[in-house]
Amino acid sequence: MIIKNDTSGLPVWERPDLFLPVPSQTWGYVSAKDRKSHIVAGEDELKLELRKDHDENIHLVWMPGMTNMEVPEAIPRLFQQVKESRVRSHLLTLVDESGRIKWGLMIFSFYGFYSVYQSFTSAPAFGLMEHLLAWVKSSNFTLGLLLFVMFAAFPWYESRKRWKEVKEWTEEGMREAGRLVRFETWLAGQKIVVTRGLLGLLGLIYALQFFSGSKATAAALLSDRLDERWRLLSAPLMHGHPLHFMMNALGLLYLGRRIEALARWPHVILVFLFSAWIGGECSILRLASLRVPTAALGASGGLMGMLGFLLVFETLHRRLVPRSARARLITAMVSTAIIGIVGIKFIDNAAHAGGLVAGMIYAATVFPKSDSVIRPKVMVQERYLAYAASAFLLYGAWKVVESIFFI
Repeated sequence: MIIKNDTSGLPVWERPDLFLPVPSQTWGYVSAKDRKSHIVAGEDELKLELRKDHDENIHLVWMPGMTNMEVPEAIPRLFQQVKESRVRSHLLTLVDESGRIKWGLMIFSFYGFYSVYQSFTSAPAFGLMEHLLAWVKSSNFTLGLLLFVMFAAFPWYESRKRWKEVKEWTEEGMREAGRLVRFETWLAGQKIVVTRGLLGLLGLIYALQFFSGSKATAAALLSDRLDERWRLLSAPLMHGHPLHFMMNALGLLYLGRRIEALARWPHVILVFLFSAWIGGECSILRLASLRVPTAALGASGGLMGMLGFLLVFETLHRRLVPRSARARLITAMVSTAIIGIVGIKFIDNAAHAGGLVAGMIYAATVFPKSDSVIRPKVMVQERYLAYAASAFLLYGAWKVVESIFFI
């Protein structure tokens, strides 16, 4: 089924009146740091400010003849100045990330040499190569490599890729960059009550885990209690350590905001619950094959479902988002897959894959293809299904509380 309507309109983030009206028929810009308007003497001074804007502090600009402020990337006459400042900005970021990757390699190498040295001195009967191979196979090596990839290698790669993209900007690339900046700016200003509520629930559960000590995984999926189906509701609300929670919290804020703004609030809850459930079922299959007691927990299955949902939803509604914004979702999926391979000893890839596919199936089933620029409206049945899903999540939260404090 293909819906064709509103083809002559523009999505809300692309409309000329998206930003505030200009304060006066002068030249000026809005600073992202102080959120204040700064009037300049003329076009030459505005271009000079843009050239010096190496930290991308200039958020919006205006000039005579404009009725509303605009992002500088979307104004053709400022193309050269914006390109110069963005190239410089991304180059500085790349230099910083290159320094981090060097320090990361040094720390990782030093830790490896120290671990092998300790192992060799405690058991000199084995050769140095045997100790080195033993360290490479250890969980400490996997964890160290995972942290290096996540916090050094990936940021460096992304910085280098963006620097090269900006350096090769053409007028067409500049227009697409302007559309992306407009979209991201609009998205950042959207209300996300449901997303924040879900994040608050996860934060509360993790706080209870943190202060409960030894019972931190009491309501997780356990390989020796796979028949307790209620754990499929409680495990996605729990996290193993602060880093695990923080990474998922950041992912939820971005993905949830995007779903709540584009597909509307009921689907934040419905996609998360459905994907977490399917991801949990896949995790159970993995746990059943293990011979040692193991726990699985975390919101990653639900978050991967949200990512999969957006990949399909935005493909079906191409006019709702700029092309470059969809490309970033694909990058996120590939990055997650690489992290899953690197950290296979710590990451539940079965839950990730199951959740991703579940989110894709949900979007393809619930939403028809559409050429409209109008975002879907909230249907009555979706609202009540979301209320029911919220009740299931609250039940899962109660089971966590019960497992920690009353069992």
